[in-house]
Amino acid sequence: MRILPGYEKSVLETLKNGPKPRNILIKELCPKIMSEKKLQTTLNELEEERRIFCRPMRIGKSHKWTSVYALPIHRHLLEADYSQVARAVKHLRLELCRNPEVEEVAAKIGEDPENVRKLVFKHASELRWKPPTPEEREKAKESQKKAWELAAQIKYSWDDEISLPEISLEDIKRAEFLLTHQLGSIKPEHLPFIGSVLGPGINIGPPPIRERGKKEIIDAIKKLRGLKRTKA
Repeated sequence: MRILPGYEKSVLETLKNGPKPRNILIKELCPKIMSEKKLQTTLNELEEERRIFCRPMRIGKSHKWTSVYALPIHRHLLEADYSQVARAVKHLRLELCRNPEVEEVAAKIGEDPENVRKLVFKHASELRWKPPTPEEREKAKESQKKAWELAAQIKYSWDDEISLPEISLEDIKRAEFLLTHQLGSIKPEHLPFIGSVLGPGINIGPPPIRERGKKEIIDAIKKLRGLKRTKA
């Protein structure tokens, strides 16, 4: 049965200033103008006629999703934002030590995977992105381990134990990312063991460690990056 024009008008009027999630539409229109059931019927029919558009969106950083509705003139506002996608790809590439999957990018920014997929594939060349292979995933595990170890060495003042030939500027960049975004998660246990075994049951453990402050960490990263460039 066709909905009444009055209900259509109320919904379109409510959306005239931009997209709105379903719960806001309920708050503004129900029960004063229509019931929730009538609202959903109206939304479904307007969407079927392409007089409004709908897309699912994640609520904040939670795992809950909601439907967001918009008029055709505001449809572009429902699309995943390219700058968000670009930042997420860059962030995840450092965090994961590989190119992220589309689903990982979508989860990072709370967007619908299909909308993100279109943007990622459309801008793949400028994002320097391609789907990670099983081999790249496996290699990334080793790179992640190395990044955590280097970050721990920088955090806990093991300058003398950092071997420049064994690290790259990309390794330093990944370690810097961890120190910036996951400083509290970097523990002494992430340090590589450098003790020397002298005999059965006898070994020299790592030297005493001192935890650096944030400013010291920044200075240590700059120093390490400078040394690496000089040696290159």
